[in-house]
Amino acid sequence: MPKIEAATVAEHRAMKARQVLAAAVDLLVDEGPSGVTPAAVAERTDLARTSVYQYAGSAADLVGAAVEELFRRAVHDLDEAVAAAGPAPQDRIAAIVRAVLLGAQSGHSPQHEVVVQHLPPDQRQRLDELHGRLMAPLVQAIAEAGAADPRSTAALAWGAINGVVPLVEQGLCVDSAIESAVAFIAAGVLGNSAG
Repeated sequence: MPKIEAATVAEHRAMKARQVLAAAVDLLVDEGPSGVTPAAVAERTDLARTSVYQYAGSAADLVGAAVEELFRRAVHDLDEAVAAAGPAPQDRIAAIVRAVLLGAQSGHSPQHEVVVQHLPPDQRQRLDELHGRLMAPLVQAIAEAGAADPRSTAALAWGAINGVVPLVEQGLCVDSAIESAVAFIAAGVLGNSAG
């Protein structure tokens, strides 16, 4: 019988589930979706490969859980950045751009080449919900900035932000990327001058 590393079996199981998830996230960030396998997670967690299946039924489940976790972290970081930015919509937009691009710079962006259609339906639904939560502060700030169609404008702005993510991941100065993306959104998408 395996050694219990917590006060109760339930706590031990919860601890191992967190370790499995953390390993899956690290593998996704380090190696991409193809690196997130039960064998690789087992190696990083000192579990038997068969034990990993107690926490995730397949490699697809592990990838989906890792992407969900990265989205949850991104939503949390975005919420904190927006709260700290103050009431001005332009400041909140700049904070959103900064949070997303700093996440990309650190390698903890949820923007991975995951084929969402290959994930189980319940994970796809949760990812859609998390993506909506990720977009909501941008839609709201753009609406308050006076855009006639905030949802479409936010989608265009999000596209601009995501367009810069690969450049940041490849080493583009993040401050320069943030400045360029904010200027593009303010001048090109919102039709205002930056600042």
